[in-house]
Amino acid sequence: MVGKRERLADLLFKTRLIAILSRFAGHNKLVILNYHRIRPASATASTPFDDGVLTVSEDQFFRQMTWLKRHTRVLSEKELIDKILTNNYQKSNRPSVVITFDDGYHDNYSIAYPILKSLQIPAIFFISTEMIWERKLCWWDVLAYLIKQCRKPSIVIDNHEYTLQNNRMQMIEDFQLPMKEYPCGRIREELRLISEATEIDLPSDEIQDRELMTRDQIREMAAHQMTIGSHAHTHQALSCLDECEHEAELMVSKQLLEQTTGEAVRSVSYPFGRYQYIPSSIQDVARKCGYQLGFTSNFGVNYMSNIGNMALKRFSGELEKVSTVSLITVWPELFASKEDSFLI
Repeated sequence: MVGKRERLADLLFKTRLIAILSRFAGHNKLVILNYHRIRPASATASTPFDDGVLTVSEDQFFRQMTWLKRHTRVLSEKELIDKILTNNYQKSNRPSVVITFDDGYHDNYSIAYPILKSLQIPAIFFISTEMIWERKLCWWDVLAYLIKQCRKPSIVIDNHEYTLQNNRMQMIEDFQLPMKEYPCGRIREELRLISEATEIDLPSDEIQDRELMTRDQIREMAAHQMTIGSHAHTHQALSCLDECEHEAELMVSKQLLEQTTGEAVRSVSYPFGRYQYIPSSIQDVARKCGYQLGFTSNFGVNYMSNIGNMALKRFSGELEKVSTVSLITVWPELFASKEDSFLI
C-alpha cells in the first residue's frame, strides 16, 4: 500500500513543485543518503541474498543522482569536513546532501560508481575490510541464502521448530535481529546450525567472491575522486566489544584501506549504527583513531548550526524512487524517525 508521504512525493515530483521548493527549503540542513546495494537493470525482482540491502534499481538510482545534481549541492567528504572545522555554515539556495554506501558490494563499483563518475557526483564508500580481504559475504547474506534455498516447510534448531512456508522473509528478519549482538564465533556457530537444519551448504567461495568489490576496484575508485571510508573490520556491533577491541576494529580497517588507496581514511560508518550500538565512548575511540566524521544508521536531519560530526544521521529507508528521494532532501523532517530527538 502506498503511504501518504509517498503519494505526496509523487504529486510534488510529477507537478515539478518539488524543484521549486528545493530553492527555498533545506537551508542550514544536511541530508545524508545511505545506500547498500543497487539492483542491476537486467535483474529479476528476487536475490539469493538479503533483500534488505538491495532496494533501489539501477534506473532509479540514475534518476535520483540526476535530480540531486540539478537541484541540490552534493558535498564531498572534504567539503563537509572543511565546513565543520571552519564553522562555515552560511545559507545556500539549495539543499546540502552527502551520498554514502555501506559494506563494499560489487554493484557499488559496477553500477553506482560509473553513474556517479559520469555525473561528477562525489560519494563516500564505507568498506568492511574483513569481507573484502577474506572474500566472504557478511553473515546476514549467508543467513538469507540458507533460508531462501531451503525447500523444507520447516526447520528445527535447538529443539525449536521454525515454519518457513510462506514465512521466509519474516523468518530471516527474526534470525537477523538478535544476531546483530552476537560475537563472530557465535555467529559462525549459528550459521552452521542453520546450514545443518536447512540441509543447504554455505554459499561457495565463487558465489561469495563475485558479490564483492576487490581491492583493485577500491583503489581505482579512490583515484577517481570517490572517498573510501571505514565500516570497521569484522562488522560486529561495537557495543558488544570491549574498548581495546573497539580500537582494533577501527584501526585495522583504517590502516588496511590507507595502505590500499594511499589516501587518509577520515570517516567511519559504525556497523549496525543505531544509537544502542554506538555510545559516546565508541565515538571517543573513533576520534582517538583519527576519524573526523562518524556516520550512524539513525534517521534524521543534521542541522549545520549544531552538527554532531561523530554521530551524523542518515536516511537509508524509502530510497527506492526518485520522487521520495527528492522530498527527503527538501523536507527531511517529514521522514525523520522519532528517535531523532535522542541526541548523543
